Amino acid sequence: MVDLEKLPAAKNKFEDLRKNNQIYVDHSDLIFEFARFDKPNFLSRPRRFGKSLLVSTLESLFSHGTEFFKGLKIEKLWTEKEKGKTYKVIHLDFSSLPANNAASFNIQLNYILSDYAKLYGISLPDNYEKRIAGLNLQTIIKSEPGNMVLLIDEYDYPLTHTLGRKKLFEEYRDFLQVLFGAIKSVSGDLRFIFITGVGRFAKTSVFSQLNNIRDLGLESDFAPLLGYTDEDMHQYFDEYVENAANTLDITKDECYSQIKAHYDGYRFHVDNAATLYNPWSVLNFLTAPKNGFRNFWYETGGAYPTLIATYIKNIKNAPLQTLLKTKCGPNTLSEFYDYFDVTPAGLLYQTGYLSVRAEKNELGGKSLFLVPPNLEVHSSLIQLYYRNVRKNALDDDVFYEFSSALKENFTTPDYESLIKTFSAALNTFGYDDQEAFKTEHYCRDIIFYTLTLSGINAQREVINADGRADIVVELSDRRFVFEFKLAKTKDDENNLMEEAVSQIKDKRYGEIIPLKKLTRIAVVINSEDKAVSQWQIVD
Repeated sequence: MVDLEKLPAAKNKFEDLRKNNQIYVDHSDLIFEFARFDKPNFLSRPRRFGKSLLVSTLESLFSHGTEFFKGLKIEKLWTEKEKGKTYKVIHLDFSSLPANNAASFNIQLNYILSDYAKLYGISLPDNYEKRIAGLNLQTIIKSEPGNMVLLIDEYDYPLTHTLGRKKLFEEYRDFLQVLFGAIKSVSGDLRFIFITGVGRFAKTSVFSQLNNIRDLGLESDFAPLLGYTDEDMHQYFDEYVENAANTLDITKDECYSQIKAHYDGYRFHVDNAATLYNPWSVLNFLTAPKNGFRNFWYETGGAYPTLIATYIKNIKNAPLQTLLKTKCGPNTLSEFYDYFDVTPAGLLYQTGYLSVRAEKNELGGKSLFLVPPNLEVHSSLIQLYYRNVRKNALDDDVFYEFSSALKENFTTPDYESLIKTFSAALNTFGYDDQEAFKTEHYCRDIIFYTLTLSGINAQREVINADGRADIVVELSDRRFVFEFKLAKTKDDENNLMEEAVSQIKDKRYGEIIPLKKLTRIAVVINSEDKAVSQWQIVD
């Protein structure tokens, strides 16, 4: 029986994890590589990726030395000089402050700085509430030069939550520019500065004053700093994966495979071959595996109603396919954006909806692409597209109806109902798309998108030794293969069905490792009816 209480919770701080003997995935050797220097540091990562835990880890390291790091990698790396040294830490979480306007933000920040001043026995002017927060911060830091550490978590929270309101956004941007200018003026008096955020506004006017900051996100060595690797999954969570497999009545290997398909795939630097799992989603799944492989990343909110929803509308003239695989260059991966020059691809990459992949090209070199990292985010992006780009936006009721129907259709399995659901999807998702029923691939993709947004592990053009299957659906114990043909007229249907059946047999679709119970279905779609006209299970 596994002890689920050892799994960290979303809001756990580093010291709480250590005191409660909960799991802490140890990447502290990477922390050492930047924390030993005095240079200001910046790291951007998607939401739910452990930024706040990292900040609380740094807070503990500088506040208490290695007291809470017994047995961790950094304990042996931290210098003798630093082991007995502690600092006064100022930890500011901008996501906890109101985003009504810059003036109220400044007042609330001053209250927090006043509390730190009292804690450390430092006097602020009587009119501290009316001062610019940067001046109060300077007063505190200058009181003990070299003995203070500044940590700012979610610095861009007021920016990402006002992207649709230009005037308010500019207020916050100007305020932050002044604040970081004040920080730069005393950066030499600070032992360490660390700032996190979702996006990189870093080389715009926001950070123009703090131009000596080190962006860890541009260095491949720090790509694995947050998130879980395959090695981490087996080292720290193996017994929990086994528990999940037993709960779901699947093999342990299959459980690992499904976790990987749903929650792995993040790559934050093109030079890193290894991909990363989203910690939030992994921990939520392992805590309650009976609920299945849910879309935790999207369900928790945050990016959809604020950052992404505002800019996803900019792609109204772009087909969904281009968002699911976008060619890019190295500059796209490191560009810094501002309100006026953000690109949809850059924004989706920085916020975690897209991840970088390198593929061989016809010239013998490599091309870079931005793609959804996993099924969870793939599903989220499709939902966002259908909510914000379609002329007739779809809502939660529609997504739920298709999701529940498809899951039941495959579980039973009920082939008649499955085909009926496919036809409904073609009508619903292809309704206002003028290109939808012109090509076979487009119709196939509508089915694929519907499967994916329903949380079903579907793949397109799955390669085996003899060809590419249109769509393969992987369940824990079964594999479904679909070959689609598009008939322009009724007279074409029979010949196309024969062609699809022969193709499935001749090319041995679905006969891939690992071997599973296999069901293969040939499907003919009629472009005039915008529905499935024939289907056949292929032995």
